[in-house]
Amino acid sequence: MSRRDLIGALCALALGVAAAVAGAAEVTCHVKYVSAEHVYLDVGSAAGLEVGLRGQVVRDGAAIGELEIVFVAERSASCTVVGKVQEFVAGDAVVFAVEEEAPETVVVPAPAPESRQRTRATAGSSPRTRSAASARRWRGSVALQWDHGAETNERKLTTDTYRLPFRIRGEDLGKGFAFQARGSLRRIERDGFGASTPTGEWRNRIQEVALVREGRELDWHIAFGRIGTRATATAGPFDGLAVSRRMAANLRVGVFGGFAPEWGDLGFGTDDHLLGANLNWVRRGENGRLLDLLVAGIGRYRDGEISREYLTMTTTWRGAGGLSLLQAAEVDFNRGWRAEGDARSVVLSSLALTGRYRFAAGATVDLGYDNREPVRTWGTRSLPDSLFADAGRKGWRAGLSLRPSRYLNLHASGSLRRDDRTDDDATSWQVRAHSPGLLGARTSLFAGLRGFDGPWLSGWSPSGGVSKSFASGLSLRAEGGYYHYTGAIDDTSRDNTWFSLGADKEIAARTSVAVEYREDWGDDIEGRRWFVELRRRF
Repeated sequence: MSRRDLIGALCALALGVAAAVAGAAEVTCHVKYVSAEHVYLDVGSAAGLEVGLRGQVVRDGAAIGELEIVFVAERSASCTVVGKVQEFVAGDAVVFAVEEEAPETVVVPAPAPESRQRTRATAGSSPRTRSAASARRWRGSVALQWDHGAETNERKLTTDTYRLPFRIRGEDLGKGFAFQARGSLRRIERDGFGASTPTGEWRNRIQEVALVREGRELDWHIAFGRIGTRATATAGPFDGLAVSRRMAANLRVGVFGGFAPEWGDLGFGTDDHLLGANLNWVRRGENGRLLDLLVAGIGRYRDGEISREYLTMTTTWRGAGGLSLLQAAEVDFNRGWRAEGDARSVVLSSLALTGRYRFAAGATVDLGYDNREPVRTWGTRSLPDSLFADAGRKGWRAGLSLRPSRYLNLHASGSLRRDDRTDDDATSWQVRAHSPGLLGARTSLFAGLRGFDGPWLSGWSPSGGVSKSFASGLSLRAEGGYYHYTGAIDDTSRDNTWFSLGADKEIAARTSVAVEYREDWGDDIEGRRWFVELRRRF
């Protein structure tokens, strides 16, 4: 593809989207943890989420998958995976579009228990006033998590992971500034592994710790520190400065730069330099209509050499008639050593398109396309090509969701992917039924079946479960499933079964505890897992 053709294609895509600018309000939350069958979120019905709602999983400004809520409590929710192009991890953002037809949920915080201790009054202020101001200023959550896994077979491997995930925002710090911090402190302890595996290690991931000035009404936006704002999301987190200026009512232009953190644990480093510029054009219409176009040019450099230079474009569009579109693309420019390994000077290295259409009440269809090529950087340029054989992805995905009654949600989806190593197709599919309230108020049932067939493996897996929530804030769930697959090379079949029990409970105002126990047995693994979380919201 020539440079002119590539730029023309991107411009045509942007103009095509702009030509057609479903009423919705966005709710953004984060992945709390991931199990074999479900993805758990850190918010629930109090934030406006409900069963059957579907959202995009977003990392570094690009959609990497889609989730559907199958159970929701007041402060948490569990989802099944509709589709994904990358594995989900704790901390990934999830964006839901909550339809405006539903009344907005207004959450009134429960009053804190009165203290029996007398508070000394201070002239010119009152304890109640200071407390209310503090409550308005700080928002977020922090949690303590323990994830214990133990194999009960002859290997006797044990892993304990201790996490402290946090998401904090301090507002009204003066001059329009706010403090934002999010990330996770993680300690892993192992027992029974070989000498090459460390018995203990830290794997912290600090995604953002910054002073941010980004109010929609402000002409100047500024961020300083470990930056992870939406405007620079396609560059990933970095340590430095970002500045943008409103140039028109709908247009904002900015520049940013700093040091890219160490790969893997996001530790502070000064070896990789990052520079960039971005343009954000937003048009908001009536009834939630939206066109949001974000373009960024990014350069990464190490020891004076090019690591990667690329252009990103992300488009979010919601229009009339129940139609929406999410697009993300990356274009790489090959210079220096990068031109030696690839004869193309300009490469469309990544393209993801997801479209959705609500053609009737309770009925939606979606279609997506992914085309991602392996990208070499300064740190990976010496690795052999064989290690990049499965790093790319090219294929289609589609889904259909129906809600024939208030007691039944149905979903079917599938994907077709080309395997670059064998030039064969790999297919996957799933069907799922969810029934909220069929057995009574606050009770949900679900059942699903998924399968896959490719050049290396083929298999299928049924699963099901029941959940129940109570007015006291207690939620219980029981789930189980079976997994069977066959290797294409040696025609060997493997079978595995799992079962889990879980509970969530509000133990005080803005404080909750979650517990899950899981048992696995079969040809691949025999063991148990405990997950315990104590979360505090403020």
